[in-house]
Amino acid sequence: MSQVNILIAVNVAQAINTGRLGDYVYMVDDSLTGKSSGEGGDELSTVCENGDTVVWRVESIDPDQDVSINRFDGDIIAMGMVNPAPYPQTDSDTWGGRINSVGTQVEYRMYLTLNKNTVQSFDPFITATNPER
Repeated sequence: MSQVNILIAVNVAQAINTGRLGDYVYMVDDSLTGKSSGEGGDELSTVCENGDTVVWRVESIDPDQDVSINRFDGDIIAMGMVNPAPYPQTDSDTWGGRINSVGTQVEYRMYLTLNKNTVQSFDPFITATNPER
């Protein structure tokens, strides 16, 4: 099993000014499957394998602005696919979880805290397949 890293870069000031976080989120992953799609926007569809660990890390494009992961919800939680948790050593900018089941284009909602007081969300996807033997 491998680790799949998802980097979320955020234009915090614009997200706060417009109230439209999804328009100012830029996601990429390093999935070894080569099948992920939607990189560069808020609708990343990460493809991984059952048993992989997914690690989400959020960064503000402007170092003078603050962003952190607040929580996750949606189908990945409801169906037990993954239950992300914060990495305590990272001040809430990195969360991770193990993929526990397969699913195709399973939507989840990611909530971010912007400048320590504004919470907004967007909804990317995960597809998990059983490992090929």
